[in-house]
Amino acid sequence: MTAGRSFLSMGRRILPRAFLVAQLALSGLALTAATAYAASEPRPSSASIRTPDFDESVQWYRDNLGFRLIGSQNLVPGRRAILERSGFLLEINETDHVLQPEPDSTAAVQPTRAPVVSIIVPDVDREVARLRRAGVDILQLPEDELDGTYRTAQIQDNGRHRIELREPLDPQAGFNSGGR
Repeated sequence: MTAGRSFLSMGRRILPRAFLVAQLALSGLALTAATAYAASEPRPSSASIRTPDFDESVQWYRDNLGFRLIGSQNLVPGRRAILERSGFLLEINETDHVLQPEPDSTAAVQPTRAPVVSIIVPDVDREVARLRRAGVDILQLPEDELDGTYRTAQIQDNGRHRIELREPLDPQAGFNSGGR
């Protein structure tokens, strides 16, 4: 009986430890699975804008934001260019008319209300200063978002498209460099 009791008492100590080890192993597998899912989940990879100033727009994105021209096509309704920066594709489509101003605008040309493109930059203040020196219109000076995840600014391209510049501030907040 003494041997049985010692075996049972020993089992009572070993079993919870084995259960804890199994839980830790399973949570490690879940973390690995979650990490693999996050790396493979869908993410934004492109945007498209329309402009009547096709050549000027292609050059603007190349000169000011560092996009490179991958290719262009002449189509019946107009031309199309595909530009790339850090794996992000921007499609610029030529249109034969000026985009309509916002309903409540009083000027002939107003920027879009919401950004059409959002670009991750390492230092938003430095990027805004560089773009200001290049003559780019700054619509919103750099400021921290309320949740402290990003520092953002907004600029306007050569037409009326609003572009958001985002600098990640808190790497522990779940920032995914491949997308939002």
